[in-house]
Amino acid sequence: MYLTYEEYLNMGGTLDETTFNDYYYQAKALIDYVTFNRLKNDTTFPIELKYCMFRLIKMYVQRNSLLNPNDDSASSGSSSGGVVSSYSNDGVSVSYNVVSADKLVDYTSDAESIKLVKQYLADVKNEAGRKVLYRGVYPNE
Repeated sequence: MYLTYEEYLNMGGTLDETTFNDYYYQAKALIDYVTFNRLKNDTTFPIELKYCMFRLIKMYVQRNSLLNPNDDSASSGSSSGGVVSSYSNDGVSVSYNVVSADKLVDYTSDAESIKLVKQYLADVKNEAGRKVLYRGVYPNE
């Protein structure tokens, strides 16, 4: 694993293990995509990768809370769903959580996530000595 649950907790993570695993595999898939799977066969991983995974998971939790404000699955593993931010009974007043268009684009695209991966893994090499973000093809790859 690029980042174990114990390492995640030691870095200050607060998710339960099941929720962590959901976000972990989402972050791992992105890193494998951006690095052309150059870390997949390694057995030891650099600290930059661990911090990158931690930050991606944190970003995904924030994205989920923005897009699903009443979803408490990030902390407890259960979901209540919905987008109503407040509700009055007698005067029948309902308020909705509205996300601005620019924030919606930022949080629904992986542009910020990819930028984060590139920032953390800029000069990182895998166990074979190859830069993981190199856009070309190494011999025998």
